[in-house]
Amino acid sequence: MLDQIEAGESAKNLKMSILQGIRYSIQAWDEVKVKTIRNCWHHTEILPVNENIEENIEDDLLLEELSDALKVLNFPDGMQAEELLAFSEENITYEVPKDDNIIAELVDIFKNKSNENLDEDDDSIEIELISISVASKSLETFRIFLLQQEGTIEYLKSVNILERFIREKKSSLMKQTTLEQFLNINE
Repeated sequence: MLDQIEAGESAKNLKMSILQGIRYSIQAWDEVKVKTIRNCWHHTEILPVNENIEENIEDDLLLEELSDALKVLNFPDGMQAEELLAFSEENITYEVPKDDNIIAELVDIFKNKSNENLDEDDDSIEIELISISVASKSLETFRIFLLQQEGTIEYLKSVNILERFIREKKSSLMKQTTLEQFLNINE
């Protein structure tokens, strides 16, 4: 809006939505420093004088500095500095056991591990087999990518070698087997 006024438009003709006004207010409020608010209240002499005001000002300045640093990070679900520094005992999920309990807990853990079947603990993910047609289509996509780039002649030669490998693999799978090979009689 200031740009429009500076450009020569009349302030009477300018309009602002309520949402835009709220956004401007929020932005302005975020730019007000804690020290400024404290000084305003101090100058009004409404509040009683506090002997520890210097310590509180220093703490507030550090907290404000930390809040500014957190805002700069632009986290999508950013936490306020007060929240970050607050330690809630109800959020404790584990307490460190006493020295004699540590050994007893370790012994129990290893006893339970030895009693369990190791096959049940296998969390490995089985890799899905890729068909020759999928590999061939992927290689063709990669070839098109290389053709769109500059200086990829050597890489295209490697793609040709890979394509030859896929064709050979495909033709070996297409060979008809004999009845003996199918039934594994000779082996």
